[in-house]
Amino acid sequence: MAPILIHIPTIAIFLLFLKKTYMYQRLFLLLAMLHFSLTFSQLDKYRIAPPYYIKTVQLNDGKLPKPSPFIEFGHHIYFSFDDLQADDKEYYYKVVRYDENWKPSRLSESEYVSGFASDVIENTASSSGTIQSYTHYSLELPNESTKILLSGNYMLQVLNDEDEVIFSKPFVLYKKEINVGVQVKWANSVRMKDHWQNVDFSLYKSGYTIMNESESLTVRVFQNRDMNYYKEYHQPTFYKGDEWVYHNPNDCVFEGINEFRRFETRDLRGYNYGIAHRSLGDYYDFYPYEGNYRDHYLFFKDINGSYIISSEQATDIHTEADYVNVHFAFAGALEPGESVYVMGRFNDFNPTDDYRLRYNDTNDKYELSILLKQAYYDYMFVTKNAKGEIDVATIEGSFAQTENDYTVLVYYRPPGGRYAKVIGYGAANSDQIK
Repeated sequence: MAPILIHIPTIAIFLLFLKKTYMYQRLFLLLAMLHFSLTFSQLDKYRIAPPYYIKTVQLNDGKLPKPSPFIEFGHHIYFSFDDLQADDKEYYYKVVRYDENWKPSRLSESEYVSGFASDVIENTASSSGTIQSYTHYSLELPNESTKILLSGNYMLQVLNDEDEVIFSKPFVLYKKEINVGVQVKWANSVRMKDHWQNVDFSLYKSGYTIMNESESLTVRVFQNRDMNYYKEYHQPTFYKGDEWVYHNPNDCVFEGINEFRRFETRDLRGYNYGIAHRSLGDYYDFYPYEGNYRDHYLFFKDINGSYIISSEQATDIHTEADYVNVHFAFAGALEPGESVYVMGRFNDFNPTDDYRLRYNDTNDKYELSILLKQAYYDYMFVTKNAKGEIDVATIEGSFAQTENDYTVLVYYRPPGGRYAKVIGYGAANSDQIK
């Protein structure tokens, strides 16, 4: 989408009359943000959220503590989920390819899969010793039936025995055919330096042939492996031989946000970080400390929105970790038409209505209760306005010193090519900010 421009100097006099509070900072940031274009993924058009009885859906490279949906070609893909109906269903998986813009690919299955694109999920196990019964399903790719042949965008669909798609999970396979250098810097603008982070990157072709790059290359920058939105680029800023430099100090910027909030439900009987109190009813009930607006940077080591399944009482966390009822609360006031959600890797950074906090007029708080498997969780509170626009910094704040991960993926569709492949991958952390 094209950026919306506003002439900041025209309102500078007005801003001078405002007190330099956090709301002043947010007003400036919102005005400044109108200068920048942010591309939102088309995933929601094709991604199917799991039904209420499917929980803890994971698809990643298995690398803890920050597992990623961006997976190097040839490495194992780990997929699993729990069915809380705990019966003996037969589920099938299906690998579906998408193009670089997350539209269905025109390739046939035989062009991107060796073997079968669909097969039954054979690895199942019943929960043991838990209050909430469930059946755990797991799958690894590649396997004897399915081997993916091409890098690119994919969706792993789960189907029932009537061939209906129950839910799906996106992932990206990449190859390192070219090198990608990534660097996180302070924002160029003095006004933005305290709140935003700038990402510079270069492609090192090393003899790799790329033709008509302005149309054939698509380069995307992601923050904290969140696939829902990204910055997108095509034409390099300038060329230095085999190094193609993307230097966009006034465009490739991300709000620094704040370190993620965190809590754990690992111990059903002992101490758990981030939990104010707990009780036992139909489930174990855990109450994280209630949230409010954060107007300053809070330093602690998070895992950038991820979660790690863990239980002190379980020998096998896949089948012996229990489900607990987690009660979130937010005590701040919202603007008219604004709503608040909880968000993290556990819901794919996707604040759907299932994760919306509802207002409770008896205690003047916004509340939400959801079943989550025992784990360590990172999360944050985000807002959504009447237009459905998500703001990650209204509640959490935005600070340049926050530690964030950045990932760069390079898609290349040769002129006349029928598909795009992912030829480059680069990563950096804002701990290295300069």
